[in-house]
Amino acid sequence: MGLEPNYIVVDGQTFSKAKLALDNHVYKNCQIDDCDLYYSGGQYELLDTHITNSRLILNHPAKGIYNALQIFKMKSPGSRIVYE
Repeated sequence: MGLEPNYIVVDGQTFSKAKLALDNHVYKNCQIDDCDLYYSGGQYELLDTHITNSRLILNHPAKGIYNALQIFKMKSPGSRIVYE
């Protein structure tokens, strides 16, 4: 038994003016327009999914990571953010 998340797969759906979670979701062949996408930092996938006129809303801990990146960029000239 691994510790990987149990993904919720959403396939071939169209969303408009909806509130959607990104964490632990796979959106496949979807159309997302004018939606609020909530993200907390978990795993997700967007496969052949098109997003237009939508908002990414960061919850903790994703919000904390975003704030740390912004502070690092402002306070550390010449430094780089590295991801693996």
